[in-house]
Amino acid sequence: MPWRVSLAICLSVMAYAISPAHACMPMPAEPRLPNESDEAYKLRAEAVGRERIAAQLRDRQAYALQQADTIFIARDTPWSPRPRMRRGRLTPIPLPRFPYSLPTYFKPIDWFRGSQSKALLRVSSANTTCGSMSIGDTTFSQAGSLYVFFAHKGPLSEKMLIDAIAVDRIDDPALMAFVAKYRGKSPPDPTLSR
Repeated sequence: MPWRVSLAICLSVMAYAISPAHACMPMPAEPRLPNESDEAYKLRAEAVGRERIAAQLRDRQAYALQQADTIFIARDTPWSPRPRMRRGRLTPIPLPRFPYSLPTYFKPIDWFRGSQSKALLRVSSANTTCGSMSIGDTTFSQAGSLYVFFAHKGPLSEKMLIDAIAVDRIDDPALMAFVAKYRGKSPPDPTLSR
């Protein structure tokens, strides 16, 4: 094999391993058991898939709780530039059209730990081979949606974020009392499976 092909393969594997795009790869299909009926296979595969998703969520919460110095709930807040005055009239500032998603803004409303901030938190999306993706569960956020954000110590910014999990998906005992009064307050999001 020519060295250029080997180099290309190595670079591709490295890029795959460090990119957020590999997160959207589908889970491998559950192998079928010998003599298993179609219906039994379907039910078992669905149960295994639900358990895998639940295990991933438990792992995400445990890791974020361990790593985060700051934990808070924030609401997806519609935001747009303020209108500017033009000859005594308000005129909207025209927004340019971009081939990628505009950032989403979240308003902190409650704190579990860490220093508090009332400033809007700007969260950008990254273009990946899977489409536009954001941090944690916020990729398909809607105005009013609530998330538990986990962040490193320091000024609250997108760079400090570890993860964001929808309030209604939190099931870690350490956070249950904290999120209890916010459960069911987000608009339903059909893209988030439980």
